[in-house]
Amino acid sequence: MKTIKRGDEIKRVSEKEAMFFVRNGWNYCSKSEWKTNRKTQIKPKVEVEELEISDNISDKKKRKMRKENKRNKYETK
Repeated sequence: MKTIKRGDEIKRVSEKEAMFFVRNGWNYCSKSEWKTNRKTQIKPKVEVEELEISDNISDKKKRKMRKENKRNKYETK
């Protein structure tokens, strides 16, 4: 993997792709520069609605609701 830069845009690409990009106006840059710019782009968290599990329902239904909550939690990531 190589790190290349053009203006403010920085990319991590394979060595073959890097050779192509460098021929077309991109420049190599350090990986540490890529790391600092990568950290500034924070992805917003998506809130997942969880079903409330009450004590008035059967154990089977509670397990099913827990499974659904867990599935919904990991589907959004």
